Order: sequence, then structure tokens, then C-alpha cells
Amino acid sequence: MPSTFEIFKAFVLVGASAFGGGGSAHIHHHIVTRRGWLSESEFLEGLSLSQLLPGPIFSNFAAHIGMHLHGAPGAIAAFAGVCLPGMLAILALSGAYFAVREFSSPAVTGALTGVAAGAVGISLATLARVAPPGLKSIGAPLIALAAFIANGVLHLPILWVLLVLLPLGIALNWNVTPDA
Repeated sequence: MPSTFEIFKAFVLVGASAFGGGGSAHIHHHIVTRRGWLSESEFLEGLSLSQLLPGPIFSNFAAHIGMHLHGAPGAIAAFAGVCLPGMLAILALSGAYFAVREFSSPAVTGALTGVAAGAVGISLATLARVAPPGLKSIGAPLIALAAFIANGVLHLPILWVLLVLLPLGIALNWNVTPDA
């Protein structure tokens, strides 16, 4: 089991490398792939739980993993670690923005567009890694497709989509044993 300080250090790296989104991809790389602290199924379960709760998924997920690894001290360490780099960066960028007020230049807009495209690519790469184990249970592909259509295409509120699909997913997978 990692120490509280090891959890903090790992999540500082996650928080420092997750520019423009794609946070779950960075968590997967640092926590599952590199360190082996979670299995694929533990990762998916924690990510699913974090997406259901209010608040930022990235910090919810970090706190969940920290709690799993080292109880409340681990949760605090992971949460603080993942938030610290972003907090310091936004303080620095906000200070620069208010000092210069020239962030609407084409160069800055292009750079931010490039970061956003990179985040989409990283998210798609993580999806490709976690989709096979996440979609192999009974009805999971249909639930995923229904959620995509309801929220992504029809733009139905995510809360209503979850209220309908969550009980259905639980009912279909009640006795399914996840891979460790």
C-alpha cells in the first residue's frame, strides 16, 4: 500500500500533467498503468461513481482513489495533490491576464485550441483502453449507446438520463462479478 506522501506525489504529477482536460486518462496512466495501485475494474467503478456525484469529476475521483488506497488521509492527500498544480497555475495565469489583458490574441487562441484538441485525443485513448472491460457485461453496450444518444444527441439533462439508466444498469448487472 502506498504511503500518504506517495499518494500526494502521484496526484501532484496527475494534476500537473492533465492540461486541458483528459484527467481520467492521466489518472489511469499514473495510478493503474505505472503504479498498479488499482485494477481496471476498480478504476472503472471509481470513475463511474465520481461521475455520478456533484462537483468536479477529476477531484472527486482523486479523493475516491486516495480513500481506497489509504483511508481519509489518502483521500486528503490525493485531493490536495491533484488540486495544487491547477490552483498554482490559475493564480499565475490570472495574475498575468489581469496585468496584460491580451489573452484574446490569435496566438493564445490557437494554443488553447491545440490544448483542447490534445485533451480530446487523450480522452479518446483512455476510452479505447477502458471500453472493452466496461462494455462486456450484460446490456452495457446498449446502456452506453442509450446514454450517448439521450445526452449527446438529444441533449437531455444528464440527471434524467442517469435516473433512468442507472437503475437499469444495476438491474442488468446485479450478479456480475468484475475482473480484478
